[in-house]
Amino acid sequence: MLILTKINNKIKVSNTMNYKMRGTIKQIGEKKTLDNGAVVLDYTVVTSDNGYTTPYSFSMYNKADKVEFIDKFIEFNKVGDSVEVEFSIRGREYNGMIYNSLSHWRCDKVEEAVPVADDGSGLPF
Repeated sequence: MLILTKINNKIKVSNTMNYKMRGTIKQIGEKKTLDNGAVVLDYTVVTSDNGYTTPYSFSMYNKADKVEFIDKFIEFNKVGDSVEVEFSIRGREYNGMIYNSLSHWRCDKVEEAVPVADDGSGLPF
């Protein structure tokens, strides 16, 4: 996705990529309020592929006027829920080291498909 931003009458072009993944919520951290009134919440989603479990740590950051989004996330999402998370990858340099983070911007519950027993007749009912 190409994003155009106008800063001081100059147009800046940046290329951001958004990702999507499905998994199960393993952990929801404590809500932290920063000095500027913004709120941060970290949570972990795990996926299982070919018998291997991979954890992903997501961060939610909302300014003071958007705190209700984190409160709703905590209210409607619980450990063990199957979810689909949309996120972007952010990177920054600090003291010569590169740090990456997964920045959540959407999380939807996913209903698990119920397996249907096949009686061998080939009929759908």
